[in-house]
Amino acid sequence: MLDALRNSAGRWFVKILLGLLVLSFAVWGVGDIFTGMGRQKLAEVGGREISPAQFQRTYENQIAMVSNQIGRRLTSAEARSYGIGQRVIDNLIGTTAVDIHAEKLRLGITEEAVADAIKNEQSFQGPDGKFDAVRFQEVLRNNGLNEPRFVALQREEMVRGQVIGALSRGAFVPKTLLDAANHYRNDERVLKYFVLPPEAAGTIEAPDDTALKAYYEDNKTSYTAPEYRQIGELALTPDAIKDSIALTDEDVKASFEATKQKYSTPERRTIQQLLFKDMAAAQDAHKKLIEGADFAKLGQELGLKEGDIALGTFAKDQLADKKIAAAAFSLEKDKVSDPIDSFSPVILKVTDIAPGSEKTFEEVKGEVRDALAKTRASEEISKLYDKIEDERAGGAKIAEVAQKLNLKYATFTTDRRGAGQDGKPLEGIATNGEILKLAFESDVGVENNPVTLGDGYAFIEVLEVIPERQKSFEDIREDVKTAWMTDETRKRVRQKADELVAKAKGGGTIEAIAQEAGAEIVTSPPIKRTGTVQGLPRTAIPLAFTLAKDDFGSVQMTDRKAQAVLQLTEIKPAPPLDESQAEALREEIRRSMGVDILTQYVGGLQKDYGVQKNNSAISALIGE
Repeated sequence: MLDALRNSAGRWFVKILLGLLVLSFAVWGVGDIFTGMGRQKLAEVGGREISPAQFQRTYENQIAMVSNQIGRRLTSAEARSYGIGQRVIDNLIGTTAVDIHAEKLRLGITEEAVADAIKNEQSFQGPDGKFDAVRFQEVLRNNGLNEPRFVALQREEMVRGQVIGALSRGAFVPKTLLDAANHYRNDERVLKYFVLPPEAAGTIEAPDDTALKAYYEDNKTSYTAPEYRQIGELALTPDAIKDSIALTDEDVKASFEATKQKYSTPERRTIQQLLFKDMAAAQDAHKKLIEGADFAKLGQELGLKEGDIALGTFAKDQLADKKIAAAAFSLEKDKVSDPIDSFSPVILKVTDIAPGSEKTFEEVKGEVRDALAKTRASEEISKLYDKIEDERAGGAKIAEVAQKLNLKYATFTTDRRGAGQDGKPLEGIATNGEILKLAFESDVGVENNPVTLGDGYAFIEVLEVIPERQKSFEDIREDVKTAWMTDETRKRVRQKADELVAKAKGGGTIEAIAQEAGAEIVTSPPIKRTGTVQGLPRTAIPLAFTLAKDDFGSVQMTDRKAQAVLQLTEIKPAPPLDESQAEALREEIRRSMGVDILTQYVGGLQKDYGVQKNNSAISALIGE
């Protein structure tokens, strides 16, 4: 088997290691059995164990995948908030159930089929389009796999795919369902409408105190001050401690010299290219170019599209091929290069040159100092963390620790949403979700574990709990008055719209009631159920599909003050689907039905085989 691979490297490992996530929708809500579980296993399906090592490997791959998508390392707190750990264990349970059933069905894959699948995977192919054994080994090594383990995972995935594919492809889509889906998606409506602005409410007299107090009593819950917590915080991050880092001018100067290119703008060149099958063709084209042939037209004659010719704009170090980089950055503007023997022969042309620039030390001295201080501060964090924990172990409060170690200690008062007592959002670390969560789960005098941040830690303590309280009418009289006026305006505009709709339903026209309201009529384009109408709220769409032709209705605008009065003027049934459209929609419905079938299938397997989960061990692994 392995010899077959050697004689024939990163998407495929993701397909195998993360392919089990296909079953994620099929394992939620399955009852857990918590008895008889040992610490040596995280879960068990039909007597087959899921080990901590198996979970950890899959969990780390999920973390790596999400980190790659967001462009930075996912923190443990973020992973918990996304529910990655629970999703991974549930997916492992689902795939284990499918594997057991596949074994009972005696399904298998030949070694030749597995080898062919790996050899044909583009991620393992070299520039020549053939399987590259060196690349294959590199991808495996980068993902902590050896060859036998990878082949085993590939075989398991292909067997699993037989079961899942058979189920998902077996759904039958009747014509009645296809027609209904087409009508739901593609039926259209046309509306005429006009908008009643808040001014349509007319003059509203200011309410007296009796009316305001009644409004206040009816809406008391809207005038409740939330619970606040006064929090003391010692932030142990590069930004928080950088000012305590001692730096000499020599240190800053040396850092500038080492990172000088960071403060410079490199020269950038816009490059075109012509690609050739062999060097003889490239040399023939080069001769034509020297004789005056147009670069772009010659490329078109060679069958190249505009996107093939335009290589792009790059700095020299952005070009991976050093031959291409050297040639492009030695050319004069609008000149062509000699043929270059790269992965395939190529001729280059530079169409634009943006000169680079360099900043002097004096220009960026402050920026360099700040960056160096942050770097040195990052190196100090682990040492300071140990010192802080030693002091806290001795009974010191974090305010005392901060004073002793010459660190910053700050206090702030916040509600659960990260807003201050003035209702305005706080800024910076004070709004960190993990910090707020911990602060409102803790109490005064409780010693809390530090909160892990992306670049350090935060130690917090609750200094005071300010209970939720009812705001008195006297304190917020003006706020109540403003709310009363807004609600009264909204109510009167809605009442006016209802009167106009009733008048139109009684035999009037939308033109007549719009003229009475002094409003301008707008005709919408044809609208589908999933569409939007510029100038109307989203709620107008479902109303349009419930009205009879020529009927009237009204909806509140998105500002919750104005009201739109509308009439359904045209119903346009969906045209019949042509053969290709019908097949595309049928396949989409079939896939959706396949998901439902697969959900029931995996759920049934888990019920038959039995599922046990060691939740305490799982929580310990993922830090919950």
